[in-house]
Amino acid sequence: MKKRLTPYQIDLLARSIEQKRRRQIWRDSLITILIFSLLVTGTFLAFFRLWQVEDFSMLPNLQAGDHLLLAKHKEITRFDLIAFDIPGQNKQAIRRVVGLPGEDIRYYDDILYVGSREIPERFLSEELLAAKEQDYQLTQNFTLQDIPGTKKQRIPENHYLVLADNRSFGVDSRDYGLIAKDNILGVASGITFPISTYSMLQFRS
Repeated sequence: MKKRLTPYQIDLLARSIEQKRRRQIWRDSLITILIFSLLVTGTFLAFFRLWQVEDFSMLPNLQAGDHLLLAKHKEITRFDLIAFDIPGQNKQAIRRVVGLPGEDIRYYDDILYVGSREIPERFLSEELLAAKEQDYQLTQNFTLQDIPGTKKQRIPENHYLVLADNRSFGVDSRDYGLIAKDNILGVASGITFPISTYSMLQFRS
């Protein structure tokens, strides 16, 4: 005849079973959180990357030290900010897309022309007004043929003309040529730090 458990023993057994059940729940929860975190991180790294501005070429719209979120697979449009490998240099930069594939680009009297069409640069409205009032040009006149390595009348397929917002001092396509699509690291979609300046519309494009 089996010996019956006392109420105290039954209570101890019940507590032991409950503790094991709680430990199992904690283990399962931690494993679930870990898997979810890995999936989120993997997805983020597949589609985005973080970028820090290191110079003053994009003043006044970007400051040195700003941290940006780059979308790796976003379609590139005019006035997007893109990060890229500088042609022929072991360096990277972020600049503004001004010319798209297939376009004939030129600047004359601080006006951007795409073919014969004038394209306003609203992100530089204050700087253009100051230049006009002080009688100097913010962007020196140039045509596509003045861009290093460019001999055609139009920007080749899968290439982009980029300029610094700080037109008088920034280094850009006028110095190192057009940017190939394969060299582009991503399109800026917002400032992530400092938080006080965070905005998806920060770039005034």
